[in-house]
Amino acid sequence: MEIGKKEKLAEAWKEYKKSKQNAKRDISLGKGKKQKECASDLNDPNKQNDFFRIAKQTLKERQDIMGVKHIIKTTAWIPAKF
Repeated sequence: MEIGKKEKLAEAWKEYKKSKQNAKRDISLGKGKKQKECASDLNDPNKQNDFFRIAKQTLKERQDIMGVKHIIKTTAWIPAKF
């Protein structure tokens, strides 16, 4: 007895969903381990400076992205820094 296209598609879809669920679980476990590692590093005085350095760098990167605003004039866009 041959399996039809719909059955093959349903099986492939179930396999895809299962694989996706496993990948999400692995990513979640990895993130949890990294968060625990970072939390334990906060208690270490030598690692605290690294944490604040990373936070400061992240702030700078976000400021670079969101820092420039544009003012619309009737003739053209003029970038303005606020």
